[in-house]
Amino acid sequence: MRELAKAFLAQGKTVRAAALMLNLIKTEPTPENLELLADVYLAQGLFDDAKELYLRVLKAGLKAGF
Repeated sequence: MRELAKAFLAQGKTVRAAALMLNLIKTEPTPENLELLADVYLAQGLFDDAKELYLRVLKAGLKAGF
């Protein structure tokens, strides 16, 4: 599902990419998935939403010692 969302994002189909990622993070809220959703939000101009997700990814990395 993540790869399909990446393909949609590359094609500019951000609404489809966001829908896929929103469903995916319900079951797999990994930093990679959150970052991809943030990328989609950034492409849509949803800067505050993207910022929130990027911060979550950074915090997860700090907790993991990266």
